[in-house]
Amino acid sequence: MAEMRPAIIKLHEKGYSTREIEQLLDVSQSSVSRHIKRYEETGNHKDREGRGRKKTARSKRNIQRAKGMIQRNSTTKANSSRKLAKKLDVSEASARRRRGKKSLWKLWRRSWTTSRSD
Repeated sequence: MAEMRPAIIKLHEKGYSTREIEQLLDVSQSSVSRHIKRYEETGNHKDREGRGRKKTARSKRNIQRAKGMIQRNSTTKANSSRKLAKKLDVSEASARRRRGKKSLWKLWRRSWTTSRSD
């Protein structure tokens, strides 16, 4: 439907009625009305800011915090996925995924092998 918004707006600006736009583009009248109303409120036809799922575990802040924790305390016990999750206030699965990403995995792996050889 997003690809229809510019066409709906152009037809509206040319003076077509909601019903005419609906018939020309084969979309529902409520969709046409909604897009015209949003265009008049915001001034554009693009998606509004803040739509969709928010990043929490993948935020830059959390990634930096995880890197810092791993670098500061190089023992695997202190940097287990469960403890990282608790400290970062994310789920264990998210912490495992973060730790599994290349940059964090290298840090974690390096700290783990270093602590085992001591």
